[in-house]
Amino acid sequence: MIIKLNLARNCLKYLVRIYGIKEIFVPYYSCDTVWKALRQEGCRLHFYHINKNFMPLCEFNKNDFILYINYFGLCDENCKTLEKKYPNIIIDNTQSFYSKPSGLASFNSLRKFFKVQNGAYLYTKISINTNFQTDNLKLEPVLFHENYDKFVNNEKFLDNEPIKVISPNVEQEVLKIDFEKDKILRQKLFKKYAKIFDKYNLIKLPYDNKNVPYCYPFSTNEGKILSELAQFTLLRLWKAIPKNYPEYEFLNNTIALPLNDANYCQKVCNKF
Repeated sequence: MIIKLNLARNCLKYLVRIYGIKEIFVPYYSCDTVWKALRQEGCRLHFYHINKNFMPLCEFNKNDFILYINYFGLCDENCKTLEKKYPNIIIDNTQSFYSKPSGLASFNSLRKFFKVQNGAYLYTKISINTNFQTDNLKLEPVLFHENYDKFVNNEKFLDNEPIKVISPNVEQEVLKIDFEKDKILRQKLFKKYAKIFDKYNLIKLPYDNKNVPYCYPFSTNEGKILSELAQFTLLRLWKAIPKNYPEYEFLNNTIALPLNDANYCQKVCNKF
């Protein structure tokens, strides 16, 4: 079943409640809003690291609850492998809107992919009867490279929003989206970035035409390239990673190059 809520982090809270999750394994390489949401629900967090293939570096017990992120929308195969092994795996598809539901449950984010104020779809086999308030928030959506300050302020504003049913206004906006056009654009721009940056990129995730990524993730130690990119408004994914963590070698200060703006892509590519 699909449960439509206001935020992806609230989908996670919802899952904690319906499955009575007390402890959960979470990747260190994840947004701290995930950690905060789980802790607000009284969950004990166990952090795990990932390798260069974005797979967990540890083994879990069969009945452990595990959160796995479909990183950048490029880890569908990892999700399939893990769900075969662990029945209680929860897939965070906030960076992979078009991926099929998988695992014990999965959820995505409309706001990450489209210019809407919020909204998330939760795919789960069971639900609870609690009647949540319908979201009536009025927040002007903005893409990070259009107005970064406003983008950050929106993020902060949404941080304390409780679980709500998706806004009717957002549902109306979603009906206007040409999903096929969006898919084609994302795949096209990803390939344009890849042609220029793949040889410098420390992230080596495979890509095929089935993937519809959230961004082109770029991690490099090339100072000249970073200097050229600094003139653009850039979104860095999560926080700097400590040098003693395995992720540091290939993920430190990863830049998310957007795949929903052809003009932005062209300006970046023209520099190289």
